[in-house]
Amino acid sequence: MLIFAAPSLRSQNIQGTWEGEMNGELLRISVEQKGMSICGFTHDYVLRDSLDNCTAAYAGKYLDEQKLFLLTGTYFIRNSGSHVLMKIILWQEERLGKNRLRGKVTTGGSFEYIMDAGSYDVILRKVSSRPIKLANGEPNCFPKPPQKPVAAATPPTKPPVPKPRPVIPKPVVPKPVVPAPVTPKPKPVPPAVKDTVPRQKPGVIPPVFAKPDPELMRKMTERRQNQQSTLEVNVKRINLKVYDNGEIDNDTVSIFYNGKLLLSHQRLSDKPIIINLDLDENITKHTLTMYAENLGGIPPNTALIVVTAGDKRYELRSKANLEENAVLIFDYKPK
Repeated sequence: MLIFAAPSLRSQNIQGTWEGEMNGELLRISVEQKGMSICGFTHDYVLRDSLDNCTAAYAGKYLDEQKLFLLTGTYFIRNSGSHVLMKIILWQEERLGKNRLRGKVTTGGSFEYIMDAGSYDVILRKVSSRPIKLANGEPNCFPKPPQKPVAAATPPTKPPVPKPRPVIPKPVVPKPVVPAPVTPKPKPVPPAVKDTVPRQKPGVIPPVFAKPDPELMRKMTERRQNQQSTLEVNVKRINLKVYDNGEIDNDTVSIFYNGKLLLSHQRLSDKPIIINLDLDENITKHTLTMYAENLGGIPPNTALIVVTAGDKRYELRSKANLEENAVLIFDYKPK
């Protein structure tokens, strides 16, 4: 076993780039250090012919007891053809300073042989605190062990979520739009005109006889007079409302009071013909004759007469045709 006593190293870390001359050649060593292990490459070329060169990878270690670094060439990265792999021993001497290393280099034999006689001496100076990285990445010092791929965590299987039932919206019934009441603008009131003729209430037929019609009077008297109702009244003023009785079928009548024409060619409907009569106190029996101008759509010509006499109300019905008239009798007996 090699026992070599060298001055103690002040620092065990020699990582960086070192250069020095040996036997007519320039030697450059790139060092990567991790704990007690070192790795890198050497490059050397002949000073008189730079094309005569080589680059080789090495592996090494630090011997703590002897305070030595041992480097062993492992393979050529580049070689011009005449170079062989080297073995190198490096150590630090205090008198040279921290940026100098002393070394011995050989191309064969054991490390014991190197220290004895078969080697070249070299002094290296530190040119950079960083090791050189070759373009191709060699050598790959202290490669990281490949990491096992971490399997992606499988999320816990959730029970299937039942699909929600589709929500069927309830039909929206639009609210009826009630138009806002429109207040009609008041029409301008024409200036009042004095009228000596008294106005009648709408729909009220005054007790004024129509213009005599001799031809109509002749036809009325030629027909049979069919007395259909007799009503006793004890008030002078009576009110009559005349309607079509049954289906509205365009029945048309002329009405006579006490043998005189009161209304001519009046169409009966569901809206009343209103007649106000003032009975002659000198006559006890008053006749109302319904003369049929046609039979309408459904014969005979029928009418409903609503009579209001004071606080009493009566309903009379008449039937007339083209051969006979319907006659109603009011028997006036004052109180």
